[in-house]
Amino acid sequence: MDITFIKARDLNEAWWKCIREVLTKGHEYTIEIGSYVGQKRKEFDFVVVQIEHPGTRPLVPTVPEGVPPPSDIDYVEKEYLPYLMSNLKQANET
Repeated sequence: MDITFIKARDLNEAWWKCIREVLTKGHEYTIEIGSYVGQKRKEFDFVVVQIEHPGTRPLVPTVPEGVPPPSDIDYVEKEYLPYLMSNLKQANET
């Protein structure tokens, strides 16, 4: 197993470092079942990301114009963080 370790100062830098590492060193595979059969993807065998200042804004990566971000700040602040910080569980969660 190849372990990738990424150290970044904030979430934005961590995102871009992960993208760079997976594109240069990631394992490529072809999807065999599901909605995207035949498409190729890249993935890490195992990744550890250490973020020195995780609360530094922005909490979502900044991307070039025309590139869809992986998330948006409204989702993070209004849905994800409140859910993450609560003891509520969805169906099939432990």
